[in-house]
Amino acid sequence: MIDLPETTNVYKRMPKELFYKYLNDDCTAKKTFIDEIGSIIWINTLSSESTTVPTGNHVAEIAIVEIVLNRQAISSNILEIVNREIDQYAIFIVRYEEWGQLWCCDHQSINPQTGLFNCQNYYQTNWMIADDLTLKIEGGDLDQVYDNFFMQIAGKPFPARINRNQKQTDEHVEKVEQSGKAEHLEKLEATIKNLEIQMGKESQFGKQVKLATDIKNAKEELQQIKRSQTTHIEINQPEIVQVQAETAETVRSFFPNVYMKMQDGSGNQFNYSLI
Repeated sequence: MIDLPETTNVYKRMPKELFYKYLNDDCTAKKTFIDEIGSIIWINTLSSESTTVPTGNHVAEIAIVEIVLNRQAISSNILEIVNREIDQYAIFIVRYEEWGQLWCCDHQSINPQTGLFNCQNYYQTNWMIADDLTLKIEGGDLDQVYDNFFMQIAGKPFPARINRNQKQTDEHVEKVEQSGKAEHLEKLEATIKNLEIQMGKESQFGKQVKLATDIKNAKEELQQIKRSQTTHIEINQPEIVQVQAETAETVRSFFPNVYMKMQDGSGNQFNYSLI
């Protein structure tokens, strides 16, 4: 037996005509609604004012709505229509003669396109003698109360909720980071272009090698950032590539047509002839 505090009592009958606006002049849907539903009564509202339970982060009120059926079957589409008008978290007590079911929903939220409260999935108990239906108020806030109602009806924990404020914050941070990466890419591309111009004008061999190494490092950093944007891997700090020593192989890779002599740390000579 469902026995909720008297302070939560509402017992407000909701005329079926109230829901016709959601049927979009669909005569078949309207006939189904009329044929299936005997009456709809908003019997309780659980809130911080009607109970001693404080408001949660997601749930401010829980409506308990009784739907009396004309036959022992109900479509979740009908519950969705009723839920739109209630516009908040709800538990449905569905009755047909002496039989009853409890229905609830998982993720309920405001549809950004319609501005209406909607639901992803509905869950229900088996049909049983209506007087055997039970709901226990348990939890430190209304989030937990609804989660426990869901557990009592669906037989499994309520799915983890998305913190919408945090999600919006994360999306904003991501946009800022992407904007920062785009700006950094533009700066890198400009730097590479300037270095290449300097390279063409520079006559001193040692500076040419240093400029060539700087160009190589800048291009590697550019490619790393582009790859991170493709694979959504965040880079907190660009990888620092050490400037290569001016070895014979380094010089040869950049300047294959240069005639030169170099000496490594061991005193070995490297001779290059003009190719």
